[in-house]
Amino acid sequence: MLLFSLKTLWFSGLVSGAMLATRQSNSLTGDRLCSRSMCLTSIVNGSVVEYVMTSTSSRKIGWMSVGFGRSMGNAPMVVMWPNSDGSVTLSQRSSSGHSTPRVDSNPPQIANVSQAYTVTSGSTPQLAFTMPINATNTKPFIIWAYSSTNPQSSAVDAHFDKHSDTGEWQLDLTRPQSSSSMSTNGTLPTFDALPLYPYQRLIIAHAILCVVGFLLFLPAGAILARYLRVFNPIWFQGHWIIQFALAAPVIVIGVALGIAAVQSAGALHFGDSHRQSGIVIFVLYLAQCALGAFIHFVKSKKRTRRPIQNYLHGLVGLATIGAAMYQIYNGFYTEWPNVTGRGPLSGGLTVFFWIWSVLLAVAYLAGLAFLPRQLRQENNSRPLATRKNEGEDIRMASQPN
Repeated sequence: MLLFSLKTLWFSGLVSGAMLATRQSNSLTGDRLCSRSMCLTSIVNGSVVEYVMTSTSSRKIGWMSVGFGRSMGNAPMVVMWPNSDGSVTLSQRSSSGHSTPRVDSNPPQIANVSQAYTVTSGSTPQLAFTMPINATNTKPFIIWAYSSTNPQSSAVDAHFDKHSDTGEWQLDLTRPQSSSSMSTNGTLPTFDALPLYPYQRLIIAHAILCVVGFLLFLPAGAILARYLRVFNPIWFQGHWIIQFALAAPVIVIGVALGIAAVQSAGALHFGDSHRQSGIVIFVLYLAQCALGAFIHFVKSKKRTRRPIQNYLHGLVGLATIGAAMYQIYNGFYTEWPNVTGRGPLSGGLTVFFWIWSVLLAVAYLAGLAFLPRQLRQENNSRPLATRKNEGEDIRMASQPN
């Protein structure tokens, strides 16, 4: 179901692109991108752009912001929040890095509260500002942030807590609007469906391969070893073929496509926790493969107990699969909307993910029932003089001839 949904998304993007190419352009343009926390609608209105921030979360708006650039450092930001008296505060800020932005007394462009689109009452409040359009850059990169904690002050220099969600998008201010007139009551325009951009197609291919590698091949190889090693001496062949021969090419290509997607989007390779964790998990997988090879090819004939590296191999393997499962969940639940602005994916993906995860966990835990038998078999396979008593009466080599 997860793979089918990703493929369907790819196909729908191609169809949307074909429809968009045959549609007459409207005179009004702008863009609309959404995450799980907020949407940003940009509306070109003559020489200015109306930027409208709308919460998509069930929580109340604390504050929302838009920054112009690819990262937080030195990006001019517009932070807005509603006040208890019905007014709205607009604060233009900047930061030298990942720290609380300070008020910018001399911003490169002046932002003003948009009276036409700012709505503080009702079930879907929205905060809006206007800013002069940059005619030389109609596809600006922006960063955005959302928090449900209000600063509790109307002062422009009020302190506010760290964001609860953030991301980076690229707007396309030339995108046609479906409606043909400006709003006077805060109603937002609609837009034609967007085709999938090249970097988004790379993300989908990255997701498909990483799901197959980390959510199918690696658990299958671990469960096969857990069950078959006490019944069939050739279990190791099946284990390494699945874990390395099949999984490695899929995972390596999947990771490479993820890196290519970041490069194609012009984003930062370590710009968020998903990208950072992805590299860590990939290195962990390679280390796990190397550890498995070491255990198989480097064996001491004089060992008296199960080597510590065997236990380490099992623990690292489980940690790799567990971390990869969380990474996949984070990828489709948070990273996709936060990076593409195409909104959340189907809730069915979340349901399928948790069902599959529970089934894998139950299957592996049930296989632990064979662990005592496995340890006895390993002990009995060692030379008599080096065996340790592991719960059974084992004769020692010192007995009389």
